[in-house]
Amino acid sequence: MKLANRAVTAERGTLVSVFGLLGLTLFKGAAGWLTGSKALIADAAQSAADCAGSYTTYLGWRGGRKKPIHSQHAESVASIVLSAILLVAGLEIGISSVKAVAEGPDKAPGWGAVAAIAAGMAVREGLVRYKRKSDAALGIRPDRPENRSDIFASMTALVGTSAAMAGDMLEMPVLYVLDPAAGLVVSAFVLRMGFRLTTGVLKANGQTAHNDVDVQMLLDAVQQIDGVVSVDEVRTREQGHYLVVDAVIRVNPRISVAEGHDIAQRVRRHLTKRFLHVAEASIHVQPYDPGYPYKSNHQDEEWTSLLQ
Repeated sequence: MKLANRAVTAERGTLVSVFGLLGLTLFKGAAGWLTGSKALIADAAQSAADCAGSYTTYLGWRGGRKKPIHSQHAESVASIVLSAILLVAGLEIGISSVKAVAEGPDKAPGWGAVAAIAAGMAVREGLVRYKRKSDAALGIRPDRPENRSDIFASMTALVGTSAAMAGDMLEMPVLYVLDPAAGLVVSAFVLRMGFRLTTGVLKANGQTAHNDVDVQMLLDAVQQIDGVVSVDEVRTREQGHYLVVDAVIRVNPRISVAEGHDIAQRVRRHLTKRFLHVAEASIHVQPYDPGYPYKSNHQDEEWTSLLQ
């Protein structure tokens, strides 16, 4: 499968996870509000955190495939906003849970909360398996072991609500407190996810100067290729431990399409051979617009003869 097709397929797979997690968040949130379960509301926030993480991954695929460089700033802003919302939500849920524990709840949340958490765990596991299968089909491997804090958060919420319901069945109101206690624990997972998103954005921004140096080296290399009149744009994106380069070059508008394609292939081969960390290069060819003469770096006489 070509790299562009792989990127589109991976983008679609990630988008399925985003919408699935969004629906799961709304379902858990509504069920938590109706049942009054602090643990279920916190679990909904954890699903929202997973949704935010998947959405930033989707932005990365989409931005790397077709967006201009300045859109990376918009993606960073979106990630920061999402992480700020998660931090605030986690903090609010934690404070609310602490108050509920201190005051002592007067009733159990009900079996509906337990059923909602169990159903949410099944749906989440289905989404994880779908994404894992999709990535495996594309040959995409995670750089580090998959973090499953979502399952631990849901398990904590399930234990808390179940224990509270056991207290209701055994006429032991003291166990009611385990539902907001579980909400307090899950809020810590939400805060952790928000913190990870924030540090991830800051780390990426901190590498801007280093990336600029890499881009300048790639730009210089492209400009050395015969037939390249000018370079409009050079972008890089990470794919595992390697880089994928997207570049837009300008060529003499009077040459044939086949000649333009040959120039693009020379640029691609040059980048992948010279830079060992460049796994693939996608070169887009555009005609050079400004007026006569059209000059390349190394073929001034040849370009002049083509235009006569």
